Amino acid sequence: MAGIIISSFVGRPLIPKLGRRLVVIGLLFSLAGVAGVWATVLAQGTGTSVLVLVPSLLVLGFGMGACFSSIYDVAIGDIAPAEAGSASGALSAVQQLAAAIGSAVVTTVYFSQQQQHGSGHAMTVAVAVVGAITVACLGLVWLLPKRTSAAGPGPA
Repeated sequence: MAGIIISSFVGRPLIPKLGRRLVVIGLLFSLAGVAGVWATVLAQGTGTSVLVLVPSLLVLGFGMGACFSSIYDVAIGDIAPAEAGSASGALSAVQQLAAAIGSAVVTTVYFSQQQQHGSGHAMTVAVAVVGAITVACLGLVWLLPKRTSAAGPGPA
């Protein structure tokens, strides 16, 4: 949570300058955090201390904060001002749907693997799925507009 808060405050003023590149930077930080969690759980199992995971989770939070604080401004960057309300509502609905589907997929993978192979294996596979989803997002981010609207970022 600390990483998300810090990154969103630091990244917010960078949105007009960096545009979708800020989303890419956020996704790369997120991927690095996921890789750290994955490597830690793979090496130490599910009995690892939360304190050992803190650095990876902080990096993951930095990435998430950079994405969360910029995605709306970037995604509706090419939208006419008269259409911004509708576009923002549609984006919000799609984001909520994607979060629900993502949570369902990751938990389904985890519980199916846990029943077959135990918690340690289930955790590494579930975190690998999160990493794969993040990589897929990196491939799709280039479909977003390059810059935000001329008006700059909207209210936080």
